[in-house]
Amino acid sequence: MTSTNILVAAEPTSEGKHIWQVATRVAKQRGAQPHLLNIVEPAVAVYADLNFTPLAECATDWQRELIAANRKFLGNVAPCADKNLTVLEGYPSQEITKAAENLDANLIVMGVHNRRGLKRLLGSTTHAVLNSSGRDLLAVHPDGKLNGYKRIVVAVDTTDLIDTVLTRAEEFLEGAELVKVVSVIIPLTKVFAAPEAGHGLDWSFAELAEDIRTETRSKVSAAVERHELDADVIDLRSGDPRDEIVAAAEEYDADLIVIGSNKRNALNRLLLGSTARGVLNHTPCDVLVCR
Repeated sequence: MTSTNILVAAEPTSEGKHIWQVATRVAKQRGAQPHLLNIVEPAVAVYADLNFTPLAECATDWQRELIAANRKFLGNVAPCADKNLTVLEGYPSQEITKAAENLDANLIVMGVHNRRGLKRLLGSTTHAVLNSSGRDLLAVHPDGKLNGYKRIVVAVDTTDLIDTVLTRAEEFLEGAELVKVVSVIIPLTKVFAAPEAGHGLDWSFAELAEDIRTETRSKVSAAVERHELDADVIDLRSGDPRDEIVAAAEEYDADLIVIGSNKRNALNRLLLGSTARGVLNHTPCDVLVCR
């Protein structure tokens, strides 16, 4: 995340202003240049089931006026953006992903809402960008704080991604009052649907679970030591990763969660999802997703 460019995707609302303020703070800390982007979705996309033929000219004029109005609003919100402000018509996730590629931005900053039911199934622009882009994404919660990240939860597992996540987190740790490195062990009863089938074997699930916990602590401890953090920042938990990470953020009153996410294929995204996406759906604070 040491790029000189940060892409900020925001709407012309008070929430958009909040996103811009967080993004400019992060950019200043890293000597990066923020670029503000707003996408006006075509009316024909929003009302795809209607016949727009009789209203084509009116829709075009309305779209043009809306782009001008958005540019004026965001220009007042971010007067320092100047030539780095872009408002255009298009499909948000596609245009945001494309703009990040064109800027070679290592970080995309956008908003996130906790979603429920059908809305979660349909997804959101933030989720769509996470699916299509391989760049780090800072999801700004509407209730997040503006005065810097003071209480940080870093969620890690024992894969090679652990050092990437800890390296990204380091850029936010200066001035932090609390840092917790949370690693969640999935219970064997969740991995094996019928553990009783193992009766009579020479080993027990209890012994294996203890071995897994010992090995997990060893790997996380080694990574924490490599990044010059104290061992007491480690918090090992057992359960569903999404639930435990969100619970940890609430317990520690965190204002930032740092978490890793590998790009997954379409089937995995549809059927299994990922811990990062689950955390985004329920997060009480800002989330940095590291790729």
